[in-house]
Amino acid sequence: MEIKEEKVYKKGEIVSKWFYVFEDSNHKKHKRVCKNCKSLHEAKLFVQKLKFDDQYLIKNIAKDMYLPESEHMKHLNSFGYKISEKTRLQRRHCIELIIKKWGNKSIKDIKVYEIEKYLLEDCQDYSGSWKNFYLETFVKIFKETAWSCEYQIQPPLFQKFIRNSKKCDVFKKDELNKLFQVEIWDNYQDYLLFYLIANCGLRLGEARALKVNQINLKSQYLEVTGFCKSNGYRTDYNKCGNENNKKHRVVPIPDEAYIKVAQYIAKNKLDMNDFLFSNNNNQPITQDHLYKEFMKKIKLLNLNPTGSRKLVPHSLRFTYVTRMRRESSIDDVRELVGHTSLTMTEYYTRPTLSDLQDLIERTKEASNKLFD
Repeated sequence: MEIKEEKVYKKGEIVSKWFYVFEDSNHKKHKRVCKNCKSLHEAKLFVQKLKFDDQYLIKNIAKDMYLPESEHMKHLNSFGYKISEKTRLQRRHCIELIIKKWGNKSIKDIKVYEIEKYLLEDCQDYSGSWKNFYLETFVKIFKETAWSCEYQIQPPLFQKFIRNSKKCDVFKKDELNKLFQVEIWDNYQDYLLFYLIANCGLRLGEARALKVNQINLKSQYLEVTGFCKSNGYRTDYNKCGNENNKKHRVVPIPDEAYIKVAQYIAKNKLDMNDFLFSNNNNQPITQDHLYKEFMKKIKLLNLNPTGSRKLVPHSLRFTYVTRMRRESSIDDVRELVGHTSLTMTEYYTRPTLSDLQDLIERTKEASNKLFD
C-alpha cells in the first residue's frame, strides 16, 4: 500500500491532500482519501488503523476456514479434533454463505440481533437444524479471531432454534397440477427437474446429479447412479450407499415425463456425459437455488396459507411413494425409491435392462397414473 500526496486548491490556497493506493486481488489499483489527514504522519497512522481494522473483517477471518491444508485445519488437528470430510464440506459451505452475507462487516461490530433477525426473516423456509448449524459456524468464526487477529473477540450467546422434525406433507392432485403449470416457472430447467422428481420419486440431490446417460430413452426408464452433495460434488453411489455397495436403482419414466425429457435433451443438444440440469459453467444447479425457487412457487400458489403443512421439495418424494402405493406393492415401491437394499444391483455398477425388466413392467402403468 502506498501513501501519496497531492496538492489541491482549497479556499483560496494550495493545500496537501493525502491518499492511499492499494491493489485488489485482481491486480486492479484503487485510490482512497486519508480522511482528515493534514500530514504524512497522520496519513500513516490512518493507514495503520485501516490495516488493523481489516483483520477483523469477517471475510478475512473466515477466508481459509475448513479448507484442506489450511492453518485453521492444522490448529484443529493439533488439538485432536477429528472432522469427517462430509462435516468439513458442510462447514465450508456454510462459511461461504456467511462471507457472502456478512463478509465486509467487522466481527467487532456485528450484533446478535442482526444475525438472528436475518435467520428469522430471510431464512424462513430453512429448518431449525439448518439455522442452528449456521449459528454454530458463526461461533467458530468468533473463536478463530484468537488465531488470526490482534486480540480475540468472544463469541456471543445465540438463541437456539427449535428443530422442526415434522414429516413432509404430501401434495393433493389439484396442488400438483397447479405446481406443474409450466408458465409459473421462470426457468424451464427448474420446472423439468422438479417435474421429474415428482414423476420418478427422486431425492433433490439425485435429480441434481442426473446425467444424460442415465436416461434410457429407448426403454423409458432412468438409472439412479449417484447424487450431488450440497457443495456440488457428485458421487457415483446413491445416498444410502458407498463405494462398495452403490445402491443403484432404476425407475420407470411416465409417458408424459418421458416426452418432455426427450424433447429437452434434443432441443439442448446434450451429450451423453452432460449433466441433464446444469448452470452456465456446466455444473449441477445449486441446492440453495432450487430450494428457494420451489418455495417461491409454494408461496405464489398459496398452497400453505397457514404455514401448518411442511411442503418442501422432499414432499414430492413423499407424494410419489403415497400415490404409487395405490397401484403397486410395497416391495416394488421400496425398490423404486431405494429404501431397501437392491440385490439385483449390488454387484453391478450399471444394472442391465434384462435384470430389471420385470420391475419396470410391473410399475410402469402405476407411474402413468401418478397425477390421476
